[in-house]
Amino acid sequence: MTIGLMGFGRIGRNVFRQIGGDEKIRVAAITDIADPEALAYLLKYDSIYGPFPEPVSLEDGTLVVGGSRIPLLNGAEPGDVDWAALGVDTVVQATGKYRTAEWCGRHLSAGARRVVLASTPEEPGDLPLLLSGVTDRVLDGNPAIVATGSNTSNAIAPLIQVLDRHFGIDQMFFTTIHAYTNRARLGDVPSGGFRASRAAGENIIPVTSNTDDILSGVFPHLAGRISSKALNVPVDDGSTVDAVTRLRTETTASEVNEAVREACRDYPGVFGFTDDPIVSSDVRGSTFSGIFDSLSTMVIGGNLLKTIVWFDTGWGYAARIVELLRRYHSQGVT
Repeated sequence: MTIGLMGFGRIGRNVFRQIGGDEKIRVAAITDIADPEALAYLLKYDSIYGPFPEPVSLEDGTLVVGGSRIPLLNGAEPGDVDWAALGVDTVVQATGKYRTAEWCGRHLSAGARRVVLASTPEEPGDLPLLLSGVTDRVLDGNPAIVATGSNTSNAIAPLIQVLDRHFGIDQMFFTTIHAYTNRARLGDVPSGGFRASRAAGENIIPVTSNTDDILSGVFPHLAGRISSKALNVPVDDGSTVDAVTRLRTETTASEVNEAVREACRDYPGVFGFTDDPIVSSDVRGSTFSGIFDSLSTMVIGGNLLKTIVWFDTGWGYAARIVELLRRYHSQGVT
């Protein structure tokens, strides 16, 4: 399979790193509007995941990684790159923008056969949404464009599915305690909102979240009964979802833990379970979408449940994208 990467920021680089030396997937080109020298440098040296394991250099606008030579292009929008001329089968769009069927369709018009939108569709229902382990059925129709949601929606969706199946969910509030992102400010600088203008390294910053909207589309019977918020905190990686759920049946913390432990077998490599007293840095580099923390499970009054799910802020999410690419390859889907 031959792919093109549009966007070489955190997610794009994570996808590239995880493809590594996989002979089944070849990166034919990378397009990003940033300076090529900066892109090569940020691949070579990573503050979270460390140096790239192979030599990285830039030669005349071409990224040289190990024995591979990958053109760095400057296409700003979908449709700017002639994917057909590059022999690209699948485009991974990881810009965080152009999140509609119309925009993604421009990659198809430019010669790609498939598009993986590494984000959430701008409008719910506009594109098939794959949350691995939960909505895999969207691939049955062999859609040309698939969105992979957000890291938070991938982390919490399996837990929602398990709790609803075993106990029934009446209502749920959850807060994502999220590592700061590249949109954050290091100092107090006017930005896209008063709170967003504050120094990320010095504050816990409430931010808006649309994860409840995403999940309402995945679990329509829970629409209007799930609500979410997010807090950006001064860590560079490792996040958690803190959920409070009113269940339809009474239970205990041990019963919930056992139900989740057993259910994790249905989400191999996607949703994990731990009895260890982990902290945020312990999930750095984890390829799970989420890891259930059994030590944090609490129940009050028989049906008011508190749970915590940990996740690497971008690594597990990138792992789902790479798995999708490998699935396409194994099925001969191009």
